[in-house]
Amino acid sequence: MPFAPNLAKWERRHWVVAISAFLVITLTPLGWIQWRQVRLLDTMSSNQVDAIMWQAYQLERELSRLDQALHRAQEKPAAADPWALLERYEVFLSRIDLLTKIPRRDLFDQSETYSKAEKQLAQFTAIADPLFAQPEALLRQPLSMDILDSQTELLSPLLAELTREANRAVAQFLDERNRQIEQQSRLVIGLAAAQALVMLLFVGLLIRHIRKQQRQYQRLQKLSRELGEARDQAEAANHGKSVFLANMSHEIRTPFQGLMGMLNLLGEAQLTAVQRDYLQTARDSAQHLLGVINDILDVSTMESGTLKLSEAPTHLRTVVQEVENLMQVAAVDKGLTLNLYAAADLPEWVVADATRVRQIMFNLINNAIKFTPEGSVMVEVARNHGSSAGLAITVRDTGVGMDANTVANLFTRFYQADNSLRRRIGGTGLGLEISRNLARMMGGDIQVSSQPGVGSVFTVTLQLAETTAPEASSSLSGELGGSRRLRVLVAEDHPINLKYMAILLEKMGHDAVFCENGQEALQLLARDTYDVVLLDYHMPILDGLATTEAIRRLEGPASQVKVILVTADVVNDTRKRAMEVGIDEFTSKPLQMDDLQRALSRCGLLAAPEDSLEGVSVNRLSGPFPFSAFEPPVQLPAPPEPVAPAVIDTEAYAEIMAMMPEDALGELLRTVFEPPEGTAHVLLQALSDGDREAVHYNAHKLKGTCMLMGFKAMVNSAAMLETLSQDPQQPLHISLGAQLQRDLDETQAALASLSGATAH
Repeated sequence: MPFAPNLAKWERRHWVVAISAFLVITLTPLGWIQWRQVRLLDTMSSNQVDAIMWQAYQLERELSRLDQALHRAQEKPAAADPWALLERYEVFLSRIDLLTKIPRRDLFDQSETYSKAEKQLAQFTAIADPLFAQPEALLRQPLSMDILDSQTELLSPLLAELTREANRAVAQFLDERNRQIEQQSRLVIGLAAAQALVMLLFVGLLIRHIRKQQRQYQRLQKLSRELGEARDQAEAANHGKSVFLANMSHEIRTPFQGLMGMLNLLGEAQLTAVQRDYLQTARDSAQHLLGVINDILDVSTMESGTLKLSEAPTHLRTVVQEVENLMQVAAVDKGLTLNLYAAADLPEWVVADATRVRQIMFNLINNAIKFTPEGSVMVEVARNHGSSAGLAITVRDTGVGMDANTVANLFTRFYQADNSLRRRIGGTGLGLEISRNLARMMGGDIQVSSQPGVGSVFTVTLQLAETTAPEASSSLSGELGGSRRLRVLVAEDHPINLKYMAILLEKMGHDAVFCENGQEALQLLARDTYDVVLLDYHMPILDGLATTEAIRRLEGPASQVKVILVTADVVNDTRKRAMEVGIDEFTSKPLQMDDLQRALSRCGLLAAPEDSLEGVSVNRLSGPFPFSAFEPPVQLPAPPEPVAPAVIDTEAYAEIMAMMPEDALGELLRTVFEPPEGTAHVLLQALSDGDREAVHYNAHKLKGTCMLMGFKAMVNSAAMLETLSQDPQQPLHISLGAQLQRDLDETQAALASLSGATAH
C-alpha cells in the first residue's frame, strides 16, 4: 500500500487529529440516527392518539346530527324523508363500531365513562333498531319519535364526556411516551459517552503498544545485523571444515582400498587357525573403519555443497530386489524375518539416483536389524498418495524401540541414546542424518515413531518423477514385471475349490494363504501384507462384496490391496455393484489359469500375458530367485461320439486332469459322486426332505464344483435348484430331484466313457 501512513513517524498532534476525526465519524451518525428515531416515535404516537380522539369526536358529532334529524322530523312529519333519517342512523352506528374496535381502545376502555357510554349505546341501539327497521312507519308514530329523542338526550352528555375522556387518555399516553423517549435518549447518550471513553482508552493503549513495538523493532534490527555477521563467520568456518574433512576422507580412502585388497588376498593364503582368526578381526575392523570414513565423507560433501544427485531412469523394482537380497543375509544371520513388500501400483521406471535410494534403504533396514534382538523387520515400498509423484518407504521393526527424548534427538549428529548399546552394536550416529539429508535432496523427508519395548517405524517420502524405460532396458522391464512371485490371499468357503486353487496358484508360482470367509480375510489382512486378494462372491458371514467394502475402509496400505472377485455371474448387475464397492478385476468360474493370469496382469501385478503360458517364469521379489515354469496343459484326445457335448465340457475337464495329481482328482470326484456324503447325494436328500435352506446351500456348492470340473448338465440343474430355493413361492417338486439324478447318471457315464477313451 504505497499511500499508507507511516504510523511509526507520527507525532502527538497527528494522533489527536486522527482520534478526533475518528470520534466525529463514529458518534455523529449515532446521534443523527437517534434523532430520527425520536421523530419517528413521536409521529407514530401522534397518529395513534389522533385516531382515538377523532373517533370519539365523530361519534358525538354523528349523535348530534341524528338528534337534529329527529327534531326536524317531529316538527314536520310530512316533509321528512324517512330514508335520509335511516341513513343518518346507520352512519351513527358505524361510528360506534369504529370507536369500540380501534386498536388503542385500551387507553380508556377501563374508565367508568366508557362503561356507562357502552351500556347506554347498547340500550339505545336495542330500542332504535326495531323502530328504524320501518322508517316510513316510524314517521307516523309520534310516540316512537319521542322515545328516540329522549334516548338521544340521555346519550348526548355521556358521549361528550367520552370525548373528554379520550382527550385525557391521549394526553396521558403522550406524556408516558415522551418520558420513555427521554429515558432512551439519556441511555443512548450514556452509552455513546462510555463508548467514547473506551475508544480513548483503547487508542491510548494502542499508541503505547506501537511505541513499544518501535523500540523492540529497532533492537531486533540491531540484533539481526549482529546475528547475520556471526552466521556468515560460522558458515565460513563450517565450510572450511567440511572441505578439509572431504579432502582428508578422500586421502584416507585411497590407501585404505589397498589395505582392504591386501587383507582379501591374504585370506587366500594357507593360514593357521590362529592366523585366520587374526585376519578376520582385522577385516571386521577395517570394514567398520571404512563405513565410518564413508559416512564422514558423505556428511562433509553435503555440508560443502558439492554432493550432487546422479539422476537417471531407474527400474524401481530392481533397486528393491537388490536391497532385499543383500539385507536378507544380515537378517538371517541374526535369526530375524525380513519381509519386503512392493505395492502393485509402483511405477516401473522413475527418475532417481539409484545409489542414493539404495543407501537410504540400507541405512534404515540395517538399523532396524541391528536394534531388533528378535522378531521381524517389515519394509513396505508404495506410492505416497499425498503427492502425485511421491514414493513412501516404511521400515517397521519389533526391536528395542525409543523413548520420546531419543526420537527428538535421533537426527542429531553423533547422538548416542544408549552408549553401552551403541558400543555393542556399533555405528557412528551419522547414517540417519545422511539418510534424511538425501531424502530432503529428493524432495522428501523421514518421519519416526517409536515406543520402548515395542519397536520403531521409519517412513521415508521421496519425490521421484515417473518416466519410461530406456530402449536398452525395455526387455528388462517386461521380464521383471512378468516374473514376480505374488502373495495371494484366497477367501473361499468350498473345500474342493480351495484345494483346486491351491494347486493352481502353486503351478503359477505364487504363495497363497487360504481362509473360508470374508471375516477371516479381514483378520489376515490386518496381520500381514498381501499383493492380491481372491474373493468368492458367495460366502458365509461376509460375501465378496461386503468383504471388499470392509477392506476399502481399512487403514494403511491394506485398504489399497488389489481385489479380484471370483464369481459365475459377473455378466449381470453384479459387475456394476462390484465396481461401486471397489473390486479391481473379475474372473469367472470355473477359474482357469489363463483367466487368473490375465486378471493379475490387468491389476498391474504381472506383465501382459502372452497367448500361451508355456515357458513363463515366476521370480520371487526376495533372493535368492528360484525359477519355476508353468506346465502346459496336457492335450487329451477327442472324446468318443457317445459323450454328449451338453453333459461335460471336455476341454475344461482335460485342463483339470492335467493340473491335478491323480489322487487329488479322484478325491475331488468322490466329493461329488460318492454316496452318501457326495454333494450331489446330499442335495438329493435335501430335496426329498423339503429342506429349502439345505437345498440352496448344497445347490450353490454343487454348482461351483461342477463349473470347475466342466460338468455342464449338472451345473444347469444345480443353478436351477439354487434359484428356485430362494423363492418361497416356488415349490420344490420331486421331478427336480429326478432331473438332477438323470444328469448325475449321464455325467458319470460320460466320465466312464471319457476315461476309457483316454486309456486307449
